[in-house]
Amino acid sequence: MTFTVTLTHPADSVLNYVEVYGSEMKYNKLTPADDGSYSFTMPAEPVRVTIDADYYPDNDTDNFLTWDEDNPTTAEKWIPHYDGDMYFDSDNLSLVANVTDDPKGTGGWFNNHEERAFSLNEDVIPNDALTVTYEEEGNRNDAYMFTVDIDRSKINAGTAKIVLVVENNSSFGDESVLACTVTVTEREPYETVEIWTETVIFDVSAIENDENTEDLYFTFTDKDYDDGTYAQQFQTILETDYEIVDGKIELTINYVVGHEYEITLDYRMGEPKPAVPDISFQNADGGEYQSGVLIFSKDGGSIELALE
Repeated sequence: MTFTVTLTHPADSVLNYVEVYGSEMKYNKLTPADDGSYSFTMPAEPVRVTIDADYYPDNDTDNFLTWDEDNPTTAEKWIPHYDGDMYFDSDNLSLVANVTDDPKGTGGWFNNHEERAFSLNEDVIPNDALTVTYEEEGNRNDAYMFTVDIDRSKINAGTAKIVLVVENNSSFGDESVLACTVTVTEREPYETVEIWTETVIFDVSAIENDENTEDLYFTFTDKDYDDGTYAQQFQTILETDYEIVDGKIELTINYVVGHEYEITLDYRMGEPKPAVPDISFQNADGGEYQSGVLIFSKDGGSIELALE
């Protein structure tokens, strides 16, 4: 016998399993074929077919949890801004659920719980893009907020329902189930701009032996940065990224043709910080040093670097 299973609300539901039971064959869970159909050989006895599914309509609140009213419902797929761009937790889309009622048997202290989140459309938001965390307060670790973080670098255009389940382990069967539909859009590609690379040499011989030199770092900032372009706004070079040779530091930077850049120096250490040293440019190939500004020219364009 072959049959198919059709869910009434497929976008809001998940099919857990299909099972056949007979007194002779006992329990037998069926595996779907590539076309989604199920098959089994009918024995010479009556059998019972069980279809187990869960329905998750969007909801604002359930039991002791409530979605935060400021939660976003749309997300844009993250794409790198430049070669080597890194994804950070701050780039996530976050769905916050607040504890708005005391779970049963907790006495007002919610410190015994289990939480999980899953997607009903993994083609759009795969489960490995989801992470659940919680915030707590008080000396008894009282949980007051749960957050589902969505890694936007792993998602694709479309819609997906995200389900958050928090179980209260202080009372059997006590749980909250929240569901929220998230719409994902693809980001338009960043505009490609002309980028040059230049090497700049700083003369730090005056402070080479200063004990704070090992904490010195440089930041190159594009003052004309356009968020819609494939380019880097900040280039930070830490002490682990360079070495001092003969009192000089050699740095390589990328820059957008025609943009103005600011170079700042600072120390990577706690307060109080020492004063930033007075460091002057050491001319590099193709560079002309004029009145505190290092100017590079190429193919009719130029870049000016000035210490601020």
